[in-house]
Amino acid sequence: MRTVLPFSCPLRKRQTENSPYALIGNTGKIRYTPCMKTLRHTFPVVLVLALVLTGCGPQTPRPRLVYEAATVRDLAEFPQNLTGFAMRAGRDTPLIPQQRSSVLYEQYKKRFFAAWNQNKPGRGNVEYMRAALNRSGVKRGFAENLQPWNSTRWSAMRENADLGAMPSLRISAVTVRGTSLRLLPTERPQLANPAAPGQSFPFDEAQQTSLHVGTPLVLLHASRDGAWFYAESGVACGWIPAADVAGTDEEFRRLWRDAPLAACHDDDVPLKDENGRFLAHADIGTVLPFERVDGTMRVLVPMRDTDGNVRIARARTSASSFRAMPQPLTPGRVAELGDRMMGQSYGWGGMYGDRDCSSTLRDLFAPFGVWLPRNSSAQAGAGLKIDLRKLSPEDKERRILADGIPFLTLLQLPGHIGLYVGPHNGRPAFFHNIWGLRTEPSPATGGWPGRHVLGRAVVTSLRPGAELPDINKDALLIHRMSFMTVLGK
Repeated sequence: MRTVLPFSCPLRKRQTENSPYALIGNTGKIRYTPCMKTLRHTFPVVLVLALVLTGCGPQTPRPRLVYEAATVRDLAEFPQNLTGFAMRAGRDTPLIPQQRSSVLYEQYKKRFFAAWNQNKPGRGNVEYMRAALNRSGVKRGFAENLQPWNSTRWSAMRENADLGAMPSLRISAVTVRGTSLRLLPTERPQLANPAAPGQSFPFDEAQQTSLHVGTPLVLLHASRDGAWFYAESGVACGWIPAADVAGTDEEFRRLWRDAPLAACHDDDVPLKDENGRFLAHADIGTVLPFERVDGTMRVLVPMRDTDGNVRIARARTSASSFRAMPQPLTPGRVAELGDRMMGQSYGWGGMYGDRDCSSTLRDLFAPFGVWLPRNSSAQAGAGLKIDLRKLSPEDKERRILADGIPFLTLLQLPGHIGLYVGPHNGRPAFFHNIWGLRTEPSPATGGWPGRHVLGRAVVTSLRPGAELPDINKDALLIHRMSFMTVLGK
């Protein structure tokens, strides 16, 4: 069971704008300590936090976030690019035979367009959504002010969801911009426990996943105010802002299915029409139909008209930003995309336009026509799955080095996943987007565990942080490593 600690006073607006969340950088450690009346630290960030979080006296001990700089040795010892690993793995050597690649691409398209063939909600999905909205008490979690969700506001949200009529629609649709699927029909966060690592920022439990522009959907329900739709895609279900989708007709869907597809190979690519007007942003993993006009690729971009229906715009693209699918799956091409993601900020469920561990892999392999599910546990079953759980940490590393195929092998542990990219100084090198490393509880932290925050896409060993004195040695990645999965098998 989760233990939720009460907070005795809300943060004022100005304090929220300068919250400790804004001070968490790409390298550091968060510790959770009881509230003290005064703090006498010379470290600048701690002084800022003291000013931010002291506003009224709690009646019970109150956790406090403390930030300290930390350095993880792996980030200096392992190259933070994939080019060298690709060269050693055979830069231009196909990782999957052409015939198998064609089969995988057909499977990709089937999953990508699956929502348009759907007549009813997926099994258990509506019940899942209802259960989320029927929560009460502490199970509702904490809102953006770090206070328990207000019962009045929660009841209003539940009423607006119109659960009794769910599902009430069947509309084939498409996203018209990058957006999110939410567990609740609101953009407000749901934190399980603001005092506990892994249950506080950035882990908004209401965030299901992000979706790229041009993602096929089926809309199965609408909120009473019309601001939200309950939708299902090929990858996940949830509530989506009505302004981010457009209804489609059979002609549009036939064009979208029959046209060749192209995938974006860079992030934050502005799509503009013939007159230079902005349409949408595309990122690595965005998939759109295309046509060639006078030898130039133009991707088809769905737009929403004033009636909420789709219209098509055309955007010029460069050869470096969009390429026809599926691209040959080689170490060099995977490394090229991975290097564009390297160092990018961690984004739980695709929040803030960033990626978490599993969405990094989904987007990385999409241009090659390899479909990956949304969650890490499901991704571990997307190929030849090899069980590592009964092996010692040393035997796990030996097995990965012996049987893992660089740039084609996923390494999964509970709640996390990444890509094996080859050996480095006799150890497996691991490309992954990670939030943080677990630290031991201590009297200095009031008995709470903490995190060494990396918060970005990096290359490490399977033992990052092992050299740090307060790291939880039993929680090293290699200790928890469960499966290796060879894709395409």
